[in-house]
Amino acid sequence: MTKGVHKKKTCSVSLYPKHMLMIRYLIVPILFLVFNCAISEKATRFNGMPTSEAKPDHYLKTTSFGLNVFIFIPVKRNAEFPESLETFSDFAKKNKGNKFRLIQKETTKWAFLLPPFSFILTPVVTELVGEVYD
Repeated sequence: MTKGVHKKKTCSVSLYPKHMLMIRYLIVPILFLVFNCAISEKATRFNGMPTSEAKPDHYLKTTSFGLNVFIFIPVKRNAEFPESLETFSDFAKKNKGNKFRLIQKETTKWAFLLPPFSFILTPVVTELVGEVYD
């Protein structure tokens, strides 16, 4: 045996077997199919600073999740702008708002998330941010 010679041990065992990776990639569309929903967050602390029009009662951010087939056809819940706006206004009414002003709108279709699977089942996320007035 020679001194100073160390052999590296290599392991060919993968942390994630191939079938586990495939299951992980399929979980995202399944979650969007089962849990189609909208989440709303309300912010009331803004140091009393008014906007250019007036002082809003609070700010509201609504995120709608949906799933489309072949990128454009909604399955259970439509997360496009008109339906998301309806959800946003519903949350504004529930928080005692009489009128609102949208600040930001962003819709993302995750068609290239996991091609070719996401071409068939496409997760869609729409986020609306706005000021809500009494």
